[in-house]
Amino acid sequence: LYCQKEDAPSPTLYYTTRLLYLLPLITMCGIFGYGHFQQRRTNKQILDYLITGLKRLEYRGYDSAGVCIDNGPVPVVIRQKGNVDALRQVALEENKGKINLDSVTETSVGIAHTRWATHGEPCERNAHPHSSKDAEFILCHNGIMTNYAQTKAFLIEKHGYVFVSDTDTEVVAQLFHYVYHLAGGSKMNFVELTQQVMEHVDGAYALIVKSTKYPGELLACKKGSPLIVGIPEKQPGTPHKQNGSTSTHPHSSAVSGRIACDELFISSDANAIAEHTKKVAYMEDNDIAFYAEGYLEFFNSKPDSVPPQLSQLDIAVSQLSKGKYEHFMLKEIYEQNESVMTSMRGRINFESKAVTLGGFIPHLPSLKTSSRLVFISCGTSLNACYAVRPLFDELVNMPINVENASDFLDRTPFVSRSDACIFVSQSGETADTLRALEYCRDRGATLIGFTNVVGSSISRSTHFGAHLNAGVEVGVASTKAYTSQIIVLTLLALLLSADSVSKHQRRIEIINALATMPSLISDTLNGTTSQVKNIATDLVAAKSVIVLGRGFQYASCLEAALKIKELTYVHTEGINSGELKHGPLALIDADTPVIAFCTKDALLDRAKAAVQQVRARKGKPIVVASDDDIELKEAAEVIIKVPQTVDCLQCIINILPMQLLSYHLAVLRGNNVDCPRNLAKSVTVQ
Repeated sequence: LYCQKEDAPSPTLYYTTRLLYLLPLITMCGIFGYGHFQQRRTNKQILDYLITGLKRLEYRGYDSAGVCIDNGPVPVVIRQKGNVDALRQVALEENKGKINLDSVTETSVGIAHTRWATHGEPCERNAHPHSSKDAEFILCHNGIMTNYAQTKAFLIEKHGYVFVSDTDTEVVAQLFHYVYHLAGGSKMNFVELTQQVMEHVDGAYALIVKSTKYPGELLACKKGSPLIVGIPEKQPGTPHKQNGSTSTHPHSSAVSGRIACDELFISSDANAIAEHTKKVAYMEDNDIAFYAEGYLEFFNSKPDSVPPQLSQLDIAVSQLSKGKYEHFMLKEIYEQNESVMTSMRGRINFESKAVTLGGFIPHLPSLKTSSRLVFISCGTSLNACYAVRPLFDELVNMPINVENASDFLDRTPFVSRSDACIFVSQSGETADTLRALEYCRDRGATLIGFTNVVGSSISRSTHFGAHLNAGVEVGVASTKAYTSQIIVLTLLALLLSADSVSKHQRRIEIINALATMPSLISDTLNGTTSQVKNIATDLVAAKSVIVLGRGFQYASCLEAALKIKELTYVHTEGINSGELKHGPLALIDADTPVIAFCTKDALLDRAKAAVQQVRARKGKPIVVASDDDIELKEAAEVIIKVPQTVDCLQCIINILPMQLLSYHLAVLRGNNVDCPRNLAKSVTVQ
């Protein structure tokens, strides 16, 4: 393969790039862009827009930030290692860019970025935006360019380009410069140039670009990573011609819709746009969004492509505020009594016991005849699938599989046209889940999506599905999305078993329990907070934690362990208590905290046996229980008492004190609760 490459760089560079492609890289970056046409704005206002946009993206995780705005003939780039507040200090208060903050411009474009290091250490030199030679092209980039090493070597060895950073992003900027001058400069418009550059960039990415060669123009493109365009509601009187009209813009190179707008916002996350407008367009892969002279146009190289439709963003600005809480995570934990109700609203009639999921109605007959249901997801969403698997096994008369999306892709298993594949993702942008979706789509399976983000890639790429309606979740460690996933997936199990006479009483029991869930969540949070804080104080110095559960509580032990390790950086392992004697028992000693779920269900006696085995090895188990059980009182060091509900929904109640425990442990350890190190809210690159 190497020998077949023309102008191949050294074998070391080539194979290093191939290895990088295989690494499970995580994109935690954020993009924000702003443009205006014939609207008076000071440089300070523009910087405020950009930096505030980055503040809305902080929860995604990052280690540096930067902005670029017009300031005369040469744009000014300001970058800073650390958080957005440090960037604000440098850009506005110290004014290291030497910008005339009071200067007024009528037409300009600005771009901004939060970066999490993938290529090169976190430092000012590697922060975005990155510039090409002579600063002719300046861009921000989410994702990864998988062929960057070959391209960089080509630009250095064949054309003498000089690079100042270690990033793949600078390679893209220099590639713009190379392609522009190779084609004779002004012979190409900005869109045509970008289409050519995209042909030479491999990987999943989102780009936002500005250029001194195309002053006043802003361009964004994507492949695999999300981008959203926001258009303020109040716009000039020029008629909007969206889909189907042929553009007459001087830079047109394809058929696209034209939208008149004197201001424009572009972001990788709807949260950054919500305070400016509710009118948005979700870009598809290979889309190019082009803004110039007060017009927005969309382009796509595919002949059958359709410009993105404008839709209404359903995010309240109040959801982006912590309110009375110290952290978003704590706020979201306490919102769960409301979020589970919102997830059920309009979908279940507690009087008639009827369940309705609107998107499923026309597809129910074919869904019920599927050969099997395959749940595919990652992380917390995978744990939610594990949580409902026993219920689907019980209620739905077909084989049920739960798959880790990355492992599913590694194995490339058999998938048939008669399979129904269910993709669960909080963000709807999870890269592994999306690649698994494409794999199943290519094999003709029915595709079903469950996400919390309207307009996300999964919601647009599946045949049908349901949104969680849990509201915006800002904290990286998922809380309310997890419980809402369990609720909505439970509704699906009830819907698929609605015709079963033998399951009727069981369904009534579950529906009645769903009706009481909001109040039980409130009772649990109020009843356990004080005790959990004390337990957190006792465990703050722990080096390792073990969490045990089985049956309906197997998912609880996995999710509790995930939350603790995410937030505290302490090694935590969730173990099926039935496996305790098959190796993990060797880990038990007096210094290793053990948490066990022993709420009342058919497996309670087996769960208690595991706690007794821990105690016999001098362990000090912390037990989550719903009954005053004498045996548990004797074996447990501490009992966290929670309300009892139906067994298949007990996992919602049981996870609440674990969410609180992980939160308070993180606070005591001085960790960043809302943005844990090395983690992202939306994992958009494999």
